[in-house]
Amino acid sequence: MSKRELNLSRRALLRYSAVGLAAVGGGSLLAACQTTNPETGQVEGSGLQQRIDSGQPVRLAVANEPPYTKLEANGELTGASPDVTKAVLERLGITKVEGIQTDYDSMIPGLDADRWDIVSAGLFMNKTRCAKVLYASPDIVSTESFAVPAGNPKKLTTVDALLDSDAVVAVLAGSYELKTAKALGVPEPQLQTYPKAPDAMQGMRDGRVDAVLLPTLTLKSHKEQYGGEFEITEPLEAFPTTGAGAAFRKSDADFHKKFDAELKKFKETDEFAQILDKWGFDAKASRNSTTEQLCATEG
Repeated sequence: MSKRELNLSRRALLRYSAVGLAAVGGGSLLAACQTTNPETGQVEGSGLQQRIDSGQPVRLAVANEPPYTKLEANGELTGASPDVTKAVLERLGITKVEGIQTDYDSMIPGLDADRWDIVSAGLFMNKTRCAKVLYASPDIVSTESFAVPAGNPKKLTTVDALLDSDAVVAVLAGSYELKTAKALGVPEPQLQTYPKAPDAMQGMRDGRVDAVLLPTLTLKSHKEQYGGEFEITEPLEAFPTTGAGAAFRKSDADFHKKFDAELKKFKETDEFAQILDKWGFDAKASRNSTTEQLCATEG
């Protein structure tokens, strides 16, 4: 090899080595710019916050069950839970939001699978759910009732009355009502599951079930919207105080903390009370309830 060729080879080697070192150094610098939350193991800037920073809409899982959630045919998202969630997000400077309708038993699995970012659907808190997700402060508190045919032929006014009868009651698949009814001793043959509230109400109209067990306000809203020859019982005292709030992935702990802090401030405003009053809920009950209290509910 000539002296000239040797010099060229040395220059090439140095050039390629420099490029390689720059690439390694660049990767090291990039890694140095990233930090990891020691509690969650999440790289800061990833997950929901990264989606927001990139300009993508926040996806809310809803059930389209007024008054908790309502998804209009034109895509407009409203209802007690989404209205509160959207108001808090707006206070955080986030206005791009879209609703995705799903069944209750798919909400947490879909959250974990990144099919949506927040569950804002009146998904009641309980020990099982609270172990899987991060709930924000309660936005709504609810009671449960039976819808029964006119005249209440089976005389279903309490859970004990149901246990003393042969009546079959409709509940939603994966719902709080289903799990709590079982916990209260209602045998499975007396519980028939349906995917959505309108389906359960149709089951009662068709005579396939003797009653429908749903939140009191859901039943009132259904009657106002669709009418029907049925009665709504007084709230069932056997059911413990229940409530719901926005649910987040555990990997989005940083955003959850920021959202929850803003929500707690928002709950003290007149706007919060007006939203709940519009949908028939009591702001005082929500203000007086805590995530810790509701997460102690068996489910």
